[in-house]
Amino acid sequence: MKKILITGSNGFIGSYLNQKILTSDIFKAYCIDLSNSFKFKFFYSGDISDFEKVNGIVRKISPDIIIHCAGVAHQKLGGVDKNKYFMINSEATLNLAGAAAKINPDVHFIFLSSISVYGENFTDEKPVIEESDLNPSSDYAKSKLDAEIKLIDLYKKGVLKKLDILRLAPVYDSDWTLNLDKRVFGPKELFYLKFGSGKQKLSAVSRKNLVDFIEYRVKNAGSKEDEFLNIFNVCDLNPYSFKEIINIFKRSDLKPERPVFRVPLSFVWLVTRLAGMVIKSKRSWIYSCYDKVAKDLVFDNTKMLETGFKPEKNLKDIFLK
Repeated sequence: MKKILITGSNGFIGSYLNQKILTSDIFKAYCIDLSNSFKFKFFYSGDISDFEKVNGIVRKISPDIIIHCAGVAHQKLGGVDKNKYFMINSEATLNLAGAAAKINPDVHFIFLSSISVYGENFTDEKPVIEESDLNPSSDYAKSKLDAEIKLIDLYKKGVLKKLDILRLAPVYDSDWTLNLDKRVFGPKELFYLKFGSGKQKLSAVSRKNLVDFIEYRVKNAGSKEDEFLNIFNVCDLNPYSFKEIINIFKRSDLKPERPVFRVPLSFVWLVTRLAGMVIKSKRSWIYSCYDKVAKDLVFDNTKMLETGFKPEKNLKDIFLK
């Protein structure tokens, strides 16, 4: 029976992933999270930036697979210090991977990264592929890219033999919609905002599709390969237009019926440029806020589909049950 270590086991993704893994009869799941939990039999409470404690847990378990969900999520401007992003999202990831590989050289390390590593200022209309340029604009995105670079370096040095990097599109579920809300709602969800024509498209991934793909990789990857490195854009089968998101929300019992106000993109451009002049240290990130609502942010999921996995759910399935 393979031993799986899940970090961030009480988080939005980790908690749902645990439900899937714990019901399997071919895996033995171990969990790490900052908070205490009595839901899981093999649970360790701890901070992943506590290297000594993490190393001790890894030595005790000697996991075959690590699914690294823990990290500092993207926060509002100024909400988290840059150093904290890099310590938790990058340095702690490197320590965890190195410690695991030292105990078990064949460990399969699955790292949850983000499509934010690409940035937002794309020069063409084609879906972004895994080989596209990487131009992260926020400290969060830069810390995720830094972690990717460090993990790939471990792979190239032969320390890690099995590495999956999952670049997640904005994740959503019926009870957690922040990644969609901020693109279609005004303050306190009092009204919907349609930026420009609303035809701009966004790749997103339902939590169920994401967890299903992780489970698929855990069960199917590495059965034949001695070594592998894979980078996947993880998205639902098709992207969604902002207009489509608004229409689905308005029809859903889970979201409010609200008026829709159109916001000219020229106005958004002007506001972000003025804000960038005032807060110069965050100018790149502020400018990216315009790109997020004005341009298509569509990511190619061909590599994910080529594994044989096909996402079952979409926005309508989740909100129009």
